[in-house]
Parts: sequence; structure tokens; C-alpha cells
Amino acid sequence: MRAAGASEPGRVLAALAIALAVGCERATDVELLEIPESGVLVGSAFLDLDASGALTSPDRPLAGASVLLRTSAAGTVVETAVTDDAGDFAILDVPLGSYRLSLAPEVLGDSLVLLGGGDSVTVAFADTAAVTVGASFAMLTLPEVLATPTGRRVFTGGIALSSRPNFGDGQVHFEGDGVYLRALNVERGSVVPGDSVRLLGRVIENNGRPALDDVSFEVLVPQAAVVTPVDAATGLAAAADGGALDAALIAIRSAEISDTSTTAEGHFRFWADDGTDPVELVIRDFLVPGISKAAFRPDTIVHVQRAAGLLSPVQDGSGSVRWQLLPRGATDIALALKLADVSVAAAFDALQASLGDTVEVTVVVANAGPEVATGVQVADTLPAALTILSATATRGAFDAAGRVWTVGDLGVDEADTLRIRAEVTDGTPGTISNIARALQLLLQVDPAPGNDAAEATLTVS
Repeated sequence: MRAAGASEPGRVLAALAIALAVGCERATDVELLEIPESGVLVGSAFLDLDASGALTSPDRPLAGASVLLRTSAAGTVVETAVTDDAGDFAILDVPLGSYRLSLAPEVLGDSLVLLGGGDSVTVAFADTAAVTVGASFAMLTLPEVLATPTGRRVFTGGIALSSRPNFGDGQVHFEGDGVYLRALNVERGSVVPGDSVRLLGRVIENNGRPALDDVSFEVLVPQAAVVTPVDAATGLAAAADGGALDAALIAIRSAEISDTSTTAEGHFRFWADDGTDPVELVIRDFLVPGISKAAFRPDTIVHVQRAAGLLSPVQDGSGSVRWQLLPRGATDIALALKLADVSVAAAFDALQASLGDTVEVTVVVANAGPEVATGVQVADTLPAALTILSATATRGAFDAAGRVWTVGDLGVDEADTLRIRAEVTDGTPGTISNIARALQLLLQVDPAPGNDAAEATLTVS
């Protein structure tokens, strides 16, 4: 019997409600499937080789590297993944949240640093986040490189002081922040003095001084600066001013060539001394084969007018360090004749004399420079009518038998005097002449030979 006022659709809906209620009571015996709130993180790890701070074509993947996923707050390691040969990695089921990626300490070692302190990433529900994590070498100034322990690989930069030679040791010197650095075994490439260059190399000790080895480079700004050598005395160059000028480009001037020899590598070398101490100059055959080595001889009429070069250290067996000057090319060396303008003047103390009289002839020798005249000698041809009584000189000695006055070294703008007292022993009337002449200099060239001799006349009555 149907209830009054109840329709058929109503009875159906009521039955369905009862059935659903019973079904829900029975469902308490079944575990429902729970979908965790997580995401997926994929990425790649790379080594930044061009200091760009981003993954670019010169960079290379970090294979077999441990990538650490840390919480942003406490830095706790949540997950670890190891990259494949292509540097790629994946971390599944990452709980939702913000994280920071880093590389394991054994991956960074003592040379690498994490780019940007580690990339920050947020993992969203059912999302796949793609990231990169990069490592690079520390970017240091040249002073910092000089203070860095050996073995560390670093980026640095500076102004090139020399070109990269096509042969030889691949040595290039750089300047920056008031200091200088040698880069050894530099890769082949075009770099010229004045280029602003970024370098990547390993800090080493070479001949007792810091240097950068196994170097690759990138020219940032061609011809960014004008390179000017530091003027230095030879003694200062030989010690590199106590090391302060180590690897610097310097120039010496007006130096004598004191010795020559050949290095064990077959390079020609000579020593130059401006009076402060000699410095060794090495002409490397692979760099300047066009220089005539015959001109570099000690005790010749040429000297080093100017020589520029790179100061490079040499460590001897006792551990002490000295420096060689390495010219960069033939134009770095200028030889010049040593010039000394020696002049002679002569005069009698009287215009005429007679038999038995005593006369005096005065001979003056002077040097107008520009170099010191070494080993000056003056020959005096006293006439036969005169017999020497005595001779006095302000410098040197007079050989009466040979009639040669040996003056010695005569400085620039210096003059010396010889006075010869003689008796007239031949009264034959006439004019007699005393001729004084400076002998040829051995270590200098006289640029004005016309004033090297003088004649004084005396009338015998």
C-alpha cells in the first residue's frame, strides 16, 4: 500500500538515499588512495669556463657530480642526485616548498665556487621545475692572485705587457692594480701589449715567485691601454726593487756592456751596467733572431742607449732570486756610439825668446761630452830647439821621453792642464811650433775631430 500523497519518483529518490547511506557506512572498512603533494625537479650542472655566470657554449657539463637540494631556511640537505655524463640530473617526489641547489664540497674542491651562491627554486604541486646549477673559478685581482696559495685555479685579469710568442715558453706578462704577474704556458692566440685580458690559470711558484700556469685567455678590450715601461737603474732592475717590480716592463738607459755569454738553452745574454750594478739581459733566439749579437761586446765604442724588457726571476742553487731583463723584440734595444768631444788647446807664455831663455808651453785638454772620455792621452811634439826642464799636470803623468801625457778618464765638462818648462837650446832665428794632439779614444768616438789638435808658435830671435 502506498502512502497517501506519495508519488512514484519520490519513492525512488528515497530508496536511493537509503542505499547511499548504507554504502557509506560500509566504506569505512576501505583505505582511500592519497595523492601526495609533491613535484619533480630536473636540471643540469655545468662548469663556467668564460666567467659569464651562465651556461654558454664554452662551458662544459659536470659529469658524476653530486647535486644537493637544501631547504632555503636551515640549509638542510633534503635530496641528493648525481649527474650523468651530460651533466643532467632529476629529483622525484620533491615536497612542495622553496629550496636552494648546491654542489657537494668534493665537487667544488679548493678552486671552484658556486655561482650565485646556489640557484633558488620553488617546487609546486604536480609541477616539473627545470634548473641549472653552475660552478666557476674565483675571480681575483692580480694582488689577490699573488697572495693565493699555489695549486688553486682562478680567474683574473689585467693589461698585457707583451705578446704571446709563437714559439718558446708561451710567457706573457700582465699589469693590474699596481702589480705585475707572469702567465706561463699561455695557450696560442692573439694578444698584444695594451689588450685588456681575462685569464684562467693555476697559481704556482716558479723560480721562487708566484706565477699563473697553464693559462687560457680572452681579450676583452683590444688596445685598452698604452703600455709604458718603468724607467729603472740597472741595479734596481737586477733586484726588481726588492720584488716590487717582479714581472714588470722596465727600461734601462745609458749602460755599459760588461760581459756576454750564452745560456744553457742557447739564448744570447749580456750584462748592462749604468754604474749601479749590472743586470742580465737575455735575447731569446725564438723571439729576436734578427739582432746582430756581434755588436754586444764589452769595452767597445757602443753602449746600451736604451733597453726595455720584462723582468723575469731566476732562482739559483742557494734559493736566492735575481731578475733577468727579457726584451720583447728587436725594437726594445737601442745601441749607440759612445760620444766624447775631446778638444786640445796650446799656447806659449811668450811670443819670442832667445838662446838660453826659459819658456813654458801650456796644453789644455777638455771634454764636452756627452760621455765620459776614458783613457785620454795627449801627444806633445815639442820642437827640437827646446829642451825640457820640467813638466807638471793637474791630472795624470807626462812621459818626457815619449812626449805623451796620460790624462786618464775625463768627465763631461772637465778640463786638465799640462805645463812644460823648457830652455831654448838652439838659437837659430825663426819660428818654431809646439803641436799637441789628443790620441784616438778606445772606448768612445769623438764627434768633432777638428778640435783634437792645437799648435802654439814661438819666434826665436
